[in-house]
Amino acid sequence: MTAAPQPAHDHGGAGTGDGPVSAEVAAVAESVIRLMRSFGRRRAQVLAAKAHDVEWSAQMVLRCLANAGPLRSSEVAEHVHADPSTVSRQVAALVKDGLLERRADPEDGRASLLVLTDKADAVLKEHDEIRNQHFAQMLDDWNERDLRRLANLLSRFTHDFEAASDKYVSEPTATWSRPAEGNS
Repeated sequence: MTAAPQPAHDHGGAGTGDGPVSAEVAAVAESVIRLMRSFGRRRAQVLAAKAHDVEWSAQMVLRCLANAGPLRSSEVAEHVHADPSTVSRQVAALVKDGLLERRADPEDGRASLLVLTDKADAVLKEHDEIRNQHFAQMLDDWNERDLRRLANLLSRFTHDFEAASDKYVSEPTATWSRPAEGNS
């Protein structure tokens, strides 16, 4: 008899399935929503102050290419979950600004791959340094053990969030759990 596959993480019965959700799960959900709102406010402040030389959405395109390597514009759009025409406009501006180059695709000479330039590498490195310094100041009074634990838990949470997001987004809204009318 073959053993059943084990889950990647021990979730400890924190409210999985259709049963009641634990207070701990609800607290995590509330904290994540609060964090997302805080990120949104910070993003708006940064954009309003023009603190960086590359706008937020263009930064996503550059980061995508830094992580995934040379890609076609359509592939970048898929990676960043954006409309191809929007990405095309961003790419054109990034090429004009000297942050991206178009190179012939070795597999299909009619298509081009987007490649980061040395200037883009420098911009990304500078942004990483600014981000890391910000986090270093913010987390200055955290000990190494807590930082490692937070990094591991955030990595695990992000993995699970990404894995569940496709299902959550693709499910018909009628199947989402809602309180019955008159019971709210």
